[in-house]
Amino acid sequence: MSDCSDVVARQVFASDERQVAAARRWVAKVIGDGHPVVDDCVLLTSETFTNAVVHGGGEQVEVSVEPDVRGVTVAVVDGGGGALPHYVDDPCGVGGRGLPILRALAAEWGFRVLEDGRLRVWFYLASE
Repeated sequence: MSDCSDVVARQVFASDERQVAAARRWVAKVIGDGHPVVDDCVLLTSETFTNAVVHGGGEQVEVSVEPDVRGVTVAVVDGGGGALPHYVDDPCGVGGRGLPILRALAAEWGFRVLEDGRLRVWFYLASE
């Protein structure tokens, strides 16, 4: 699941915070309005895409979606930027809520630095 080896859909966006809404709409369209995890996928795509833009570097962010009979895997790949995802436990902080939200909603999630230095952050949401 986590490697997105049988990706159904992949889209490349500019690494720009103004593209977050476009990425959310694209993921929702790929998954479909009636899918039980579409809202959570859209929320987590927003969080991971925003992190990719803010921390990832590079000019592009790639989003892939792999639905299967048990759920949906979404992966967001950024330029790498040298920053790895890390949990911030500061409920009064201005930011840092993305990973806690990811941990709360996703059945599984993780990240991997690719051979070319880019960073892939992925999450899996079960349909049950």
